[in-house]
Amino acid sequence: MIICCVAFSVNAQHDYCDVLKKSLMFYKAQRAGRLPDNDIPWRGNSVLNDSSPGSAKDANGDGNLSKGYFDAGDHVKFALPMAYTITMLAWSFIQFESNVEQCGLSKLFLEDIKWGSDWLIAAHVSEFEFAAQVGNGEADHSFWGPPELLSMDRPVYMINTNSPGTEVACEAAAALAATSIVFSKRDPQYASLCLTHSKQLHNFGDKYRGVYSDVITDAQAFYKSWSGYKDEIVWSSIWLFKATSDQSYLTKAKSDYATFGIGGMAQQNSHDWDLKAPGVALLMYQMTGDSNYQRDIESFLKWWMPGGGISFTNSGGLSWIRQWGPNRYVATASFLAIVYGGQNYINWAQSQVSYLLGNNPLKISYVVGVGSKFPLNPHHRAAHHSTTNNIAAPVLNTYELTGALVGGPSQDDSYTDDRTDFVRNEVACDYNAGLVGVIAGLVNKDSKPVQTTTAGPTQAPSNNPITNPPVTPSKPQSSYQIYLSGELKGNFNDWSWGSNSERNFKDTTHMFNGQYSIAFTPNYWNAIYLGCASMSGISTANYNYIQFYINGGDYGRQQLIFAIFRKGATVVVPIQKLVGSDLKPNEWSKVIIKLSDYGIGSSETINGMWIQATTPFKQSTVYIADLKALV
Repeated sequence: MIICCVAFSVNAQHDYCDVLKKSLMFYKAQRAGRLPDNDIPWRGNSVLNDSSPGSAKDANGDGNLSKGYFDAGDHVKFALPMAYTITMLAWSFIQFESNVEQCGLSKLFLEDIKWGSDWLIAAHVSEFEFAAQVGNGEADHSFWGPPELLSMDRPVYMINTNSPGTEVACEAAAALAATSIVFSKRDPQYASLCLTHSKQLHNFGDKYRGVYSDVITDAQAFYKSWSGYKDEIVWSSIWLFKATSDQSYLTKAKSDYATFGIGGMAQQNSHDWDLKAPGVALLMYQMTGDSNYQRDIESFLKWWMPGGGISFTNSGGLSWIRQWGPNRYVATASFLAIVYGGQNYINWAQSQVSYLLGNNPLKISYVVGVGSKFPLNPHHRAAHHSTTNNIAAPVLNTYELTGALVGGPSQDDSYTDDRTDFVRNEVACDYNAGLVGVIAGLVNKDSKPVQTTTAGPTQAPSNNPITNPPVTPSKPQSSYQIYLSGELKGNFNDWSWGSNSERNFKDTTHMFNGQYSIAFTPNYWNAIYLGCASMSGISTANYNYIQFYINGGDYGRQQLIFAIFRKGATVVVPIQKLVGSDLKPNEWSKVIIKLSDYGIGSSETINGMWIQATTPFKQSTVYIADLKALV
């Protein structure tokens, strides 16, 4: 007997589609390896040499382990939480696919899943050998800077028959089984590949049993296996049954569930990267309808609710289980409640999400970029972007880490936006995994499709802007000049960042039709950013195109993006795509951007635009001229 999805309705107080989009975009900020067409302009290629023993390469000539996800605000790849993240994302998609499609986010969701599942497949280098960790935790944490600047050796820690790691092997098996379901109709060949690796990993983990953190001692300070491997064995068995309908997996899951005492492990606890027992109980009930499994999952959920025994924050009403990252635990418990169904559980889950999104005593959203007040300084090396190995400089994070769920408040509802406080301000792939799931479940019929583009400008102005007198035409003109011959027009200001010596708004070395141009030398994520106040930008009701000219200077071939910011979202387009080729040396190219082609509607206001490199490395100077909007 298989219990199917539970239909329900919610009274939405938040734009769940928007929150879902942002929480999924967070994973793009966590990507490692070569990043083609990445939507996060301040993230570039990194750790391209990460590879299994023997320096195996992928199709691009990069290390076969170069991709995957960085774990949190650091740059280690821990396979256990990464695989758990992929299992949870895949489960969320399977459970709430129609909601995801309603939001127009299927493509982004699937990309996030596959970026992780591809790495798990690459890490499974042979039947009984798997890369459980890339990078030394202590060494990695001694460096505070973006991953693009990493140069240290990154050791790879393997599990095998002599050094078993059942938790890692079985979690990877669960992740790939769940992924195979996701892609079973979209890409049967890929689904079959996932399933082959899943079966082998499940057999590996079960046949050669051992606690992985006893073998990989470096992981003990970060992801020690406190609960052991019994839950992962049953977790992978039930996922393989769900993926294959092979009764032998269900028979094994039932037997091990009873023998290992999984039902008891699930009580008064959390579902997380370490302990899967609550999720196992729910899946076992879904797949069998057995009242014993139902009792176990209901007992777990009731404990999380008022009167059930869990602690709550003093006045805010957040179910609070632990000091370190309480938000992740309640988000995941809320996801399980939504999957299980029942109005009481759904109402509780919605109340917890409401707290996370700003309905709390501090009126702060704990999801970056959501609401009017949210953390600005999560504990995240790439977003902070220090180039001096200093967690305190710059004072504010350079970039907004859109969609990240931070650790959360103390039990008294207090919270400080302090980058050095990793207990409250850490972010991680596994934190967002539960959030994505519960938000996907809460999407209702009134949610609107959203554009899958990054949100927010990459940096606020750091110096005094050069302000020009406002120009407000009485009726729309044929063009709205933004920059011309050394001067900013309309309401736009110079809010660029980086060294002043790397930009010149009155350059004469490459003039355009006898007029000044902007000279810009891309280096360390600097940018030419032209912005204006929120309500004083370019109305898309009057203008349909952005046009400018660009010159590759002495060498050409610069790797750049052009970004357009309007309230709530940013469109990022590679300049090579706009030009149709690499930038040519000493040659002006005309660029025309049709706004509607990039999801910008006819009732929006463009508040800013910027040009930035796709890598942190210094490139030759490029020149921009005659920037304007056209009807």
